[in-house]
Formats: sequence, structure tokens, C-alpha cells
Amino acid sequence: MYDELSVSFVNPAMDPMGYGHVEGKLYCGRDTVELQYRVRERAFRKTTSVTVSFDYAQVEKVEYHSGWFRPKVLVFLTRSPEKLDGFPGASVGRIELIVIPESRKDAARVADLIRFRQSEAFVAESEARLDRIRSQEE
Repeated sequence: MYDELSVSFVNPAMDPMGYGHVEGKLYCGRDTVELQYRVRERAFRKTTSVTVSFDYAQVEKVEYHSGWFRPKVLVFLTRSPEKLDGFPGASVGRIELIVIPESRKDAARVADLIRFRQSEAFVAESEARLDRIRSQEE
């Protein structure tokens, strides 16, 4: 998949033992958004790599929060929460991705790109629905 825009993130471990450390990338391609991440279990040094694909119609919202002296966070919400079951810290289709400094410029643009791709997907879906209705009337 050729990516038009990608954002790298690192979510630090959620407990003192080091469980739940996540690092990965969010790719915005031509037809899908792809979330690739690896969970590191520091206590046992296990790493598992996971790739989850979303159509733009499945993405509910993407927001980029940046404040002074605070981590830059990309909030990703989806209409299919079952796809994010294995992501540490996910809650009902919502994940927060802490953006690394090298990807901050792209993270600010990714929300606009996803909104644009969503509008294209919704227009295509509406046109397909209208074509079905017109074919039923004939």
C-alpha cells in the first residue's frame, strides 16, 4: 500500500512492570487507513506486530491535540470497535496515539486528509445508493 501520509507514535507502558508499551504507524492510503503497531511486553521481552485496516467510511473521527508542554496526541475513533480489541488502552473504538516529534507536522495534516477521504467515500456511497434506487424504479 502506497501511503500518502503516515504518522509514527509511541504510547509508553501503562503500568510499572512495562506491560502495554505500544509503538507503530498510522498510514493514510488511497482507499484505507492502516494502523500498524507492535506491543512490547517488557517483562518477558515479547513483541507482536498487528496490522488493522479501516475503510474511510469506518473512521468516525480523528483529532489532533497539541498544547504547550504536553504530549501531542492523535485521537482516533472508529465505527467498528471490535477491530481495536487488541490495542492496549483502547476504549469502545477510541485510541489515543502519542505522536513522536518527527511526525508532528504530518499529524496535524492527517485529520484533514481523513475528513477529505471520508467525504469522497460518502459521496461514492450516496451515488451507488441513488443508482440502485433509479434501477429499481425502471
